[in-house]
Amino acid sequence: MTVCTENKERILGSEVNARIVANELLKTAKDLGFNILCYCLMPDHLHVIVSPGESTLSVSKFLNIFKGRTTAIFRERKDLKKIWQRSAFDHVIRTEENLKGIIEYIRNNPVRKGIVENADDYPYSESFDVEIRKYT
Repeated sequence: MTVCTENKERILGSEVNARIVANELLKTAKDLGFNILCYCLMPDHLHVIVSPGESTLSVSKFLNIFKGRTTAIFRERKDLKKIWQRSAFDHVIRTEENLKGIIEYIRNNPVRKGIVENADDYPYSESFDVEIRKYT
């Protein structure tokens, strides 16, 4: 799924803000029993592949909780009332080939945008092979 910042503001462009969001994404997944297969934080949006894993919650509920948690943190730090757009773009991944291709696409987003030359050099992107193997 892709989640954009409010008005495509580059809120996630700073190291501090990116780390807050990445840490909260992983913490929310752990707390709710979800699996994160891959994520990439861009300055104005987040790409993430998430699976409910053992959770009984929906992906949309996970997203709402994650967005609420991060918004609360940023409100305390910067007095931002809203950091995320209301909706998100989601897509169901149906095949192993499609999953691998989408992960590569997500990981290469910073390369396509000219931020880094190699996806492995981008510090705000990660894929989790242990989780990916569960779905391939």
